[in-house]
Amino acid sequence: MSDRDRLRMLGSPEVRNAVLLNEIGVFLHDLGKLSTEFITRGTAFPHHLILRRLSRGRDPCLGEDASSLSAIHCSLTNLDLSAEEKAIAHLLYREIADPKYEISLCDDFQGELEEALSSAKRKLAPSHQRAFKQVARVAREVSTNLRWQREGEEALAAIQPSFISVQGFYDGLDQLSFVADLVEMQGHTWRPEALLPPEVKLLRALHKEEELVSQPQALGDEERLAEVRQLFCEVLANQFLEINNIRKDGPGDLGSWFWKSRLYPQSEATIALLRRFDEGATLRGEKLEAVHWLGVRSITEWAYSKVVVRQQGFGSELSLWEHSYELASLHKSAVAQALIEGQWSESEQLFWRMLQVTVERPAAGTLRQIKELVEVEYPLGNELCRNERSIHFTFPGLKDELATQLGDSLRKEIILAAKGTLHPQVILSPTMRAMEFHHAEGQELIEGYIILDG
Repeated sequence: MSDRDRLRMLGSPEVRNAVLLNEIGVFLHDLGKLSTEFITRGTAFPHHLILRRLSRGRDPCLGEDASSLSAIHCSLTNLDLSAEEKAIAHLLYREIADPKYEISLCDDFQGELEEALSSAKRKLAPSHQRAFKQVARVAREVSTNLRWQREGEEALAAIQPSFISVQGFYDGLDQLSFVADLVEMQGHTWRPEALLPPEVKLLRALHKEEELVSQPQALGDEERLAEVRQLFCEVLANQFLEINNIRKDGPGDLGSWFWKSRLYPQSEATIALLRRFDEGATLRGEKLEAVHWLGVRSITEWAYSKVVVRQQGFGSELSLWEHSYELASLHKSAVAQALIEGQWSESEQLFWRMLQVTVERPAAGTLRQIKELVEVEYPLGNELCRNERSIHFTFPGLKDELATQLGDSLRKEIILAAKGTLHPQVILSPTMRAMEFHHAEGQELIEGYIILDG
């Protein structure tokens, strides 16, 4: 695949849609942290279970039959097992499916499961015991984790007033199943890790490097977080409706024009309405309708900026928005890299670059066009920072030759967007780890940078 073909692939409707929906999924995975419960309990609060897909019968693998039996069968059927393990899995499933064991989710089924496992074990020769242990381990872990997840979802459902009560929110997100996966599966789940989608594994890997160890706190009244979350979810529900409607009834490709109208929209007048809401005003009618059409990024920044998740050095604080935006940006560039290379990197091999585009004189309009080109048209990363003449983005951590080729193709697209003026210069940093981005933003050129200026 040529460098131009790689860029064109990223700009194809199907790929663009997947990358940008993933970005929304990474934003939404922090929604449960916008709560008094998270402020009080921290990571002990199962904030990733806000969709309650098990208790609502909407789990895509289990549907309404969210039983231990169906979960074990799903796992053993889809895991990459050896021929011997597959045969034992089949035997085990037949054993636990026997009505005499009454393996269910609602009762105390662990004892019955152990009886079924013992019965299956007795039917095997000693030479098969090692393989049996592997299969039995999966069955036990799936059953235990399913029970934990169900209890967590039921605890969330018991919160009054309802944790999320916005009409259309769940229905809209259910239709975006892999976006919902990023919300639900990035934390503790019944699914074996081997069956998690690669996008979820990537988000988990990023979380290991971005672990939040400080006690979270609210900026302002904690009790107002529920009202903020309610308004936030109203905007999201409206965006989900638009996305799903155009996928089903419109052109279906969610072109770059569509995404720009979903991610970016804001106006000073609408932001002023949010400031009034923060001061205690109630939004109704046309004012509420105006807020409902805010872009996903704008409303997420407003909502998530009300929670601090980490105290940093020199008295600074990291807001939930800054944390979530950085994860979304790194995730986006890593997904783009996986698509370009045709494979997903292991967590210990995750690297990124920083892309800097500089023009010869101040040009806010051109920088905005460059932003839309890198973030939406060819979704390679997100903006990190800017000044009057330059703008920085996250960029896939490709090897030098491939990064240079892709960067040069992007530079040609930037020249077209700038209509041949301002002589844009494209600069790629050396590869770096996720945590290095905290110190690299806006720094001067150093040895190892790749400069593309024609």
